Parts: sequence; structure tokens; C-alpha cells
Amino acid sequence: MAAVSKGIATQPSHGPSLPAPMRCPFETNIWQTFKTIPGTSASPGATASSDNTAVDLLPASYHRREDVGTSAYHRVVANPAIDVTEFIKSDLSLGGLENMRHLELAGARRPPTQLHIHVAMGRQIIPVDRMDLHLLWKNDGKFYIKPLPRYLLDPEFWEANLVATAMEYAHRVSRGFLYTYACLISSESDFFIANEKRLLPRNLSDDSPIKWDSWKAIAREVLVSYDPGRVHQRFLRSELRLSRINHIHRLTRWPPFKPYFGGWRNYSTLFRENLAWMVAATVFIALILTAMQVGLATDRLKDNGDFQRASFGFTVFAMVAPLGAFGLLILTTGYNLLFDSSWLRKNAFGEERKVEHPPIGGDQV
Repeated sequence: MAAVSKGIATQPSHGPSLPAPMRCPFETNIWQTFKTIPGTSASPGATASSDNTAVDLLPASYHRREDVGTSAYHRVVANPAIDVTEFIKSDLSLGGLENMRHLELAGARRPPTQLHIHVAMGRQIIPVDRMDLHLLWKNDGKFYIKPLPRYLLDPEFWEANLVATAMEYAHRVSRGFLYTYACLISSESDFFIANEKRLLPRNLSDDSPIKWDSWKAIAREVLVSYDPGRVHQRFLRSELRLSRINHIHRLTRWPPFKPYFGGWRNYSTLFRENLAWMVAATVFIALILTAMQVGLATDRLKDNGDFQRASFGFTVFAMVAPLGAFGLLILTTGYNLLFDSSWLRKNAFGEERKVEHPPIGGDQV
């Protein structure tokens, strides 16, 4: 391939054929008709159409993490056109979901549900440009979806930057990601919702939505070429419940107590959300204790040894469990406060920010 920049090529290769799993899952190119300003040349991150014009498919910038220690990192804003390979790795990264176990506790192994069904269920679609948050939903109705990047709808970009560079991980993620969109947008109702939420890229010339016929052609090709063995295992499961992902992350990752992605940004919200379930559990325990007390007052159960032992055990549990849960909440808060205070002290002295763990809201920076 003739490269125009690092990780970019504009002419298809005439070398030996690649195995089927590493090919683009579709052939329809909806961007072929768009041109740049006459007289301009192909810029980094551009793909060439049949008449030797170029279209820039990359975003204006992207945010990535740069490790500076064992557990610390900088957040860097970079130009995707400088190193397209690095941009693709960052944009398609699954983050903490990459090697997370027990995903079966957070979501079923099934295709994603259509967008109009999610709307009918009362879910609020939130566009978020993070692959690791794609198709995660919260108990309050928020449903996170990563908008479909423009470059993933261009077969020439696939051939030049995913196939030619043998980026197998990115290729498997891209295939799974496209399959989720083929499932999410299956009818014109879904297509309307996706365009309303800006989940699909728009035409470069006039910012108009892509045509329904064009999307049908791409979706059908993706479905025909779909093979569960060729996609990343994360996409074998559809929507994942964020609260359960947070629990799995707290119990299986180090340091402990850290959620995968939290919705709270301050300590008052942290206490309010956790105290709610503690109060509900306390009321439930109180009801059981009341029922046991009534049972002990009856002639049939007051002399029953098994019931008395069960009542004694549950009474001890009722005293210890709320204190233990509240103590765990205090410990979690103290843990976060300790590290947040450390960052504040460093920041007060003008040191360059090095995030050693995500702030109180979880993995959000």
C-alpha cells in the first residue's frame, strides 16, 4: 500500500490475499462521493475516493492516558492525524472491560435490543465517546451508547489502518461494535432515533443524515459476515448493567472500593445513594425481628429450641450487619478522601497533575 502518513494508505494492496477474519465486514462506501476543497491534497487521517479526492474521517482531537508510573497517568489531548494507529488503539480500547471476569452477572448473552424498545422502556440515551461505556445502563434509566465513528464506515480506512497494520484487537472490537449497531438500528424508527441522538455520522458536505438505504446496505453486510468467533468477547453480551459492573470491579480489582464508573461527583451524593439501601435493609431486618418476636410470644414457638437459636442468630446479625455496612461506607469514603487530599496538596503546590486513581466518581477522566 502507498502510505500518505503513519498508519494511512490510499491505494488498495495487490499483495497476497488476507484471511477472511481480517477483512472489512462490508463493502458499501457511503463517503465516496464527498470531496475536499479543490486543489487540496490528502491530509493525515484521510481516505481517498475513486476520483483521487480525500475526505478527513478523524475527529478534531482525542483524549488518551499516558502512564507515568505503576498506577499513575497523565491525561493527554492529542491530534489523531499525527499517529492514526495510536488514535485507533485509544478510541477502540475497552479499558477495564477488556479482561473483566464474570460479565455474565451483568448482562445476558444475546444480541442488543432495538433503540425504539429502549425508548419505550423509558431509558434515556446518552451519547458517550468511550468504547468501554458502550451499551452500559444505569438503574436511573441512563443508557450509554458510543456514537458510530465516521472512519468505521469506510472500507478503505479499514483496509489501510485495521487490516494492513494487522491490528487484530482493534479489528475484533470494530466488528463487534458494528454488529451492535446493526442490531440497535434495525427499523426506520431506530434510524430516526439514532439520527436524533447523533449516534450516526452525518454527511460532510451539508451535515445531513446518511440515507436509510445506505445504512440498510451496510447493516445487512455486517449481519451476513458476523461470526461470534471473530468479535471481541465483550460484544457477545449485549447491554450490561453498570451497577453490577461496579460491584464486580470493586471486588476483583486493586485497589478495592473503586467503582468502574460512578455517577456521583461529591461525598454528599455518595452518602445519600449508599444510605438509601442501608435504610431499606434496616427496615427489612426490623420486620423480620418483629415477626420473630411475635413468634416467641406464641405457645407453639416459645419452647421450640430451633426457633430460639434461629432468633438468637438473626438478632446478633441484625446488630452487627448495619454497623458493618456503615463502617464499610466510612472506610470507602476515608479511602477516597485520603487520595483526593493527596492530589489536592500536590495541585496546591503547582505540581503537574498525575492521577493515581480516578476521582470520587470513579473511572471518569
